[in-house]
Amino acid sequence: MIKAVIFDMDGVLINSQEAHYKADLMALSELGFDMDIEFVMKGAGTNTFERFGKWRDELGFEKSTKEAGERREEIIKELFINEGVDGVKGARELLVDIKNNGIKTAVASSSSYELIYTVLDALDERNLFDAVISGDDMEKSKPAPDIFLKAAEVLGVEPSECIVVEDSTNGVKAGINARMKVLGYKNPTSGNQDISPANCVTDDFTQYNFNKLSLI
Repeated sequence: MIKAVIFDMDGVLINSQEAHYKADLMALSELGFDMDIEFVMKGAGTNTFERFGKWRDELGFEKSTKEAGERREEIIKELFINEGVDGVKGARELLVDIKNNGIKTAVASSSSYELIYTVLDALDERNLFDAVISGDDMEKSKPAPDIFLKAAEVLGVEPSECIVVEDSTNGVKAGINARMKVLGYKNPTSGNQDISPANCVTDDFTQYNFNKLSLI
């Protein structure tokens, strides 16, 4: 029996992956490395500081991981403020239906708490979630299952009682690694993400309500 639905944020609640890729590219450019979008797409769904730590080892830029990651977080906030937040069609309606069925909900995002709450407030959706879990608290980011297991723990449910909604390769893998069912959302703004291992894949949330979701 499904007792909770756990949502990723970027590319699931908001069409933001292009902004995140842009922020990564801008931050890397400031560090002296003009990379292509395929380079940053491989890091989709992972925590900023873990991602930039890996890139520091790979590229050898001088700034510390902390400095580079903090600058990147400044850039994405500026982009959201200047360009706004675009909610994914049908996501809010699905959330409301889930809540109307008495099901617990959580956001489990690799983004910082500050960024998550900024987005939820912009969407007026903070009240639709029982818990918010950030990559800030995780030693390992997706595809490790830690963030989803933490969400289940906070919600007081078993992993087998959860459905994860994800748009990225790493996110889908994390949900599977947590032994949860996964609905893969194919967001055209998220780039070439392989979400085929998910239990079910959709490109249209308006085709889903909780009853249909619970059958995956």
